[in-house]
Amino acid sequence: MNAPNDTIVGSLAIRYSKNPAIKALLKLIPGWSSADGLLQTRADEIKRERLRYFFDELAKGKTPITEDLLQSDDFLHCYFKATQAAVKSHRREKVEMFARMLCGSLESRLFSGIEQYEELVDVLDSMSLREFAALKLLRDFELTYAAKKYENDVARIQAYWPEFKDQACRSLGIESDEFDPFMERLQRTGLYTRNTDAFWDSSPRFGKTTRQFEKLCSLVQEDAAEH
Repeated sequence: MNAPNDTIVGSLAIRYSKNPAIKALLKLIPGWSSADGLLQTRADEIKRERLRYFFDELAKGKTPITEDLLQSDDFLHCYFKATQAAVKSHRREKVEMFARMLCGSLESRLFSGIEQYEELVDVLDSMSLREFAALKLLRDFELTYAAKKYENDVARIQAYWPEFKDQACRSLGIESDEFDPFMERLQRTGLYTRNTDAFWDSSPRFGKTTRQFEKLCSLVQEDAAEH
């Protein structure tokens, strides 16, 4: 009987038989535990499904995975980091985001800063999809109001914050009285800050996305524009 790792990687290798780079990466997947029974079978199914989502998305990347990349310690480190996070992810959308993040890193030449890549993977790993969606919605409002003239950032944020709050609560299932604590918790990610560069202490419930969120959106190809 084949080991669980052979079953998972073998089935995926067949799927990517015409993509040598993906097949080479599949061979690097570490072995799974060898527990017996239905629980292990179901665990293997879940891992296989998540890896399939990951590699399907990775195969769509615009930058080819070359032999030089496969020999690069930096690339392999980022690859292992991304696959480990993907396998732990419960939602397909998030698994695909980790794959796009790896592809985006190739296209943006981020491998000159491995630590920054690790940090962003860890941040995304720590967030729920609802938290990411809230920041993406906020970013959309920021871009819409960026060209409009206001006395300062606080006045600009005050102009759209009630509508942002209303949309976030309705579309993301956030209770109105839980919205402020929800946004405050996002400060832990470094992707959102209450510091609006102008009298920020006077508006403790307002905030804005950071350049780190802009970079993360770019890596996962969420079409974040320049500040």
